[in-house]
Amino acid sequence: MISSLICALVLAAIWLRLSARLPLPVRGGLAAALVVWAMLPFPVGLAGWAMSYLSHLSITSGLLALAAIQHRLRGRYWLPVGQLRAVCLMLVALALFFYPMSLGSSYADPYALGFGDILFSSVLLLIGLFAWMNRAYAPCVVLIAAQGAFYFNLLHSDNLWDYLIDPWLVFWATGWLVRDRLVVRRDVRAVSRQALATADDASQPASEPAGSRS
Repeated sequence: MISSLICALVLAAIWLRLSARLPLPVRGGLAAALVVWAMLPFPVGLAGWAMSYLSHLSITSGLLALAAIQHRLRGRYWLPVGQLRAVCLMLVALALFFYPMSLGSSYADPYALGFGDILFSSVLLLIGLFAWMNRAYAPCVVLIAAQGAFYFNLLHSDNLWDYLIDPWLVFWATGWLVRDRLVVRRDVRAVSRQALATADDASQPASEPAGSRS
C-alpha cells in the first residue's frame, strides 16, 4: 500500500512537471486522477506496472514527490531551495558510499548494515542531529521518517537502505544538483552584467539641462 502510494506520488510529480503549460485546474485534476489510477490493484493500477520495471521506491522519494507536487500546484516552494540542496547532497553522499561498495569495489558490504545494525542507525541519527543543529531541517526529517518507516516495516523490504535511497532518486538528486549549479552560475553572471551596466551608466557625464547655455 505505501509502496503504491509513493509510486503514485512520484508519477503525479512527473506529470505536473511535464504539463507545466496546461491550466492549473486541468493539471491538478489529471494529477489527482493519475494518483487514483495508480493506486488501483494490479493489473489495473499503474503503480504495479511501474514498480515491476522500476522496483520499489524509497520513503525519501515519496517525501520529495510531495514537495514537488506542492510546488507545482501552488507556485512556490514548501521546501526552501537551500534545504532541498542539503537533502540532495546527503543523498548523493550516501549513494557514493553505498553503491560502489555494494557492487564489489570493496570486500565490505554496506547493505548488510541496513539489517538493523545499531551502529549504522546511530550514525544516521547523529547525522540528523548535526543537520538539525545547522538548521538543515529537511535532511533531519528525511532520516527520521525513513527510520520510522523501517521500524514499522512499511515497505516490502527489511533493509534500511531501501527506505533511504533508491537508484532513480539518486539519479534525480544528481541531476538536480547539476541544474542548481548551472542556475546559480547563470544568476551570478546576470548580476555581474547588471552591475557592470550600472557602473558604466554612472561613469557617463550627466547631460547639461536644456536652457543652461546663454
